[in-house]
Amino acid sequence: EKTAEGLEEIYASIAAAQPAQEENYAYWIQSAVDAPALEAAAARCGLTLDVARGVVSYAPGFAAPALDFELWYCRHGKTTGNTEPRVYQGYVDEPSNALNEIGLQQAEDAAQKLEALGLEPDLVVLSPLARAADTGKAFLKRRSDIAVATWESTAEMKFGDWDNVMVKDLPKDSICHLFYLAQNAVVKAGGPYVEPATGRSIPGENFVEVLERMRGVLDDLKAEVAALPPAKGGGKRVVLLYGHSMCGAALGILTGNGKVVDGESFLGFDGKYIMPNATPVRLL
Repeated sequence: EKTAEGLEEIYASIAAAQPAQEENYAYWIQSAVDAPALEAAAARCGLTLDVARGVVSYAPGFAAPALDFELWYCRHGKTTGNTEPRVYQGYVDEPSNALNEIGLQQAEDAAQKLEALGLEPDLVVLSPLARAADTGKAFLKRRSDIAVATWESTAEMKFGDWDNVMVKDLPKDSICHLFYLAQNAVVKAGGPYVEPATGRSIPGENFVEVLERMRGVLDDLKAEVAALPPAKGGGKRVVLLYGHSMCGAALGILTGNGKVVDGESFLGFDGKYIMPNATPVRLL
């Protein structure tokens, strides 16, 4: 088992290999990427995509969607998967991806924060993955009067055969590291994740595809909210989503809350740009 110092040395050596990662990426996009399709997907989200660098930026004239409801988001509590040595933790639901003791307490703390805020959701939407659903259940067990739905479309980004692999164990020159080192929204695993229990293969996706998926979630929410009874206290209805880091980052970008990378003009979504665990955030 690596010490903290040993892990930092490994991560530093991975960061030092970024030129090799970028060289491999430049070669990879020539055959593995449909650039016009990805650029069109980004444009539908109000973004521009620089495929050569893999980065997304707000397009000129970007406008956040007009929603007739408040939108809140809460990322799941801490898991073994996002404790050092960290793994790519996407569309996976193994025991190591469940809330750990810290995460379970964070879920209770998040529920208390929501009660302290006096938030009265008209609809709660849960990811189907246990770490997010269990974070939401800490709040829902206190309430019996809220409409609840579980949407497959809100599950975490699919990292393919990078999923549940420790970052330190992936080749130093792999393009996977550009995802967090360079905020690259185009990189994508070459193979699927294979569920140990079922043998089901789950192909990977890139962050641009997650952005488009979350754009669909916003459209679905508009339709779902329109069918709800009037808001409990009058005024706007309130929707609360329990989900994940990458889906939360995508919704943050889509709602105009994207974070520009320090000293750059493009948007960040991983590393220091993600939402903290189990912290309710109002997006719109």
